[in-house]
Amino acid sequence: MQDWERLTRQANRAYSNHAFTDAVDLNRQALMEAERSFDEDFHLDAESAVAAAAVSFLNIAESYTALGDFISANTQFECAVNFLQTIIARPDLDNEQRDLIMRTATHIRFEWELFTQSYSKEVSAQSRALMQSLSNAVSIPATMVRH
Repeated sequence: MQDWERLTRQANRAYSNHAFTDAVDLNRQALMEAERSFDEDFHLDAESAVAAAAVSFLNIAESYTALGDFISANTQFECAVNFLQTIIARPDLDNEQRDLIMRTATHIRFEWELFTQSYSKEVSAQSRALMQSLSNAVSIPATMVRH
């Protein structure tokens, strides 16, 4: 958990200094650390383990939003929900742990709805641009593609 805390502090400094790409990278490292030690941390302190993962997903989303990469930000909310769904499916959870995960999922869902309300036009525009780019790449004649 100490590595997660150190990386998260570094990511927060990078974000404060408008080094958003660095903030994404550092928050990804923090998330990997939270995931790596999750099982052990969850059994020692479920609340801290779940919070660390949730904070990392939300911080990555916020950093992507600052970069103007709204699709990647949106994906982080999806990943956070998927992560929590994986945890809540565990057969060994007690009711308190289930409640904790549900509260965290509710919080993430709330943040996701705020994000969607604020940036739905940007997400749609980026999605259309990506699909157009993909469509253009697919329609290039095979004779033009070199391997």
